[in-house]
Amino acid sequence: MKRQTHCRALAFAFVLLFVLCSPVLALSNSADAFMSLPFGHTFKRTQLRMERSGAKVVTPREVTLSMAGYFEGYPAVFNFSFHKKKGLKSKSVSLQSSGNAKKDKALYELLMRGYNQQFGSGHETAVPNTWASGRIMMRNIWTPDRYTTITLTYNPEATKRLDATPKNRPIHLLYKYSKWD
Repeated sequence: MKRQTHCRALAFAFVLLFVLCSPVLALSNSADAFMSLPFGHTFKRTQLRMERSGAKVVTPREVTLSMAGYFEGYPAVFNFSFHKKKGLKSKSVSLQSSGNAKKDKALYELLMRGYNQQFGSGHETAVPNTWASGRIMMRNIWTPDRYTTITLTYNPEATKRLDATPKNRPIHLLYKYSKWD
């Protein structure tokens, strides 16, 4: 319950800061639904909550669910994986570039600051870019409890690409719950 309250507060802070920093965004937004989904949620309840926020199912499978929607006005792909008996065990979102490198980096930095305030420093590190040989990506990792890991990745190589493939999405956010692995 405490983790869910923290996630809601964090989601609200992101929305408020982003809206104040940007004059855009009258699009549907699935960020609140995504951020507030607790681990252990069933496949059906997860799908229903995301659909109510405006996301559309892309690929429903027994243990995975992929949906398309918007996260703070950015076109996004939401991916969920489920334990067969325990429910939601990981969730991720990949944001499409706005076409403006400065705007993409500003959102990444806003997300990073929000998580740093909530969970302490994520220790931003440069890691090899999995999609562009010889290039780097920036990654932050937070562990709010012993089973939960939050990873925020920024790929500056993808900031001006509007293609919908994962390698052309500059911001990736992953929540993983490892207790059931």
